[in-house]
Amino acid sequence: MRSRLRPGETVRLEARRHPIAVVWPLLVLLFCLGGLAAAAVSETRAWLYIAGAATIAAGLWALGRWLVWRVDLWVVTNTRVIDESGVLTVRMMDSPLETIHNVGCEQTLFGRMFGFGKVVIQTAAEHGETTIEGLARPEELRDAIIEMKEQRRRSAG
Repeated sequence: MRSRLRPGETVRLEARRHPIAVVWPLLVLLFCLGGLAAAAVSETRAWLYIAGAATIAAGLWALGRWLVWRVDLWVVTNTRVIDESGVLTVRMMDSPLETIHNVGCEQTLFGRMFGFGKVVIQTAAEHGETTIEGLARPEELRDAIIEMKEQRRRSAG
């Protein structure tokens, strides 16, 4: 986590996208590596160059998707929800728990089987609604936000 915690602030949960987000680029990379191996034994040099270029492109794509997966992070603390993203340009947004009105969770059958889904956070802020797609264990994020909101409401009242 790149955001600094405030005095007295504690982390309840860190959430990321599901690793399935990088599976497709890795499968394409493996396919290209197989093509490169086949082109290496081929008599035609052009196939070797084409397969090499495709393998490099697939490798860069997989690396980019992995980096994005690695730096996209949502953190629930006892006072706010932090949304961090970005590899070269870093974006950090805070949503104080008081401004969060609704938290929803949606999982398809495939998502329930593999443990990922979508979380929608509705706030009173300008941007209004944040949708997080492909999140690993989305119900944990929803439950953590609701739990922290309730704790905060009880301690204030």
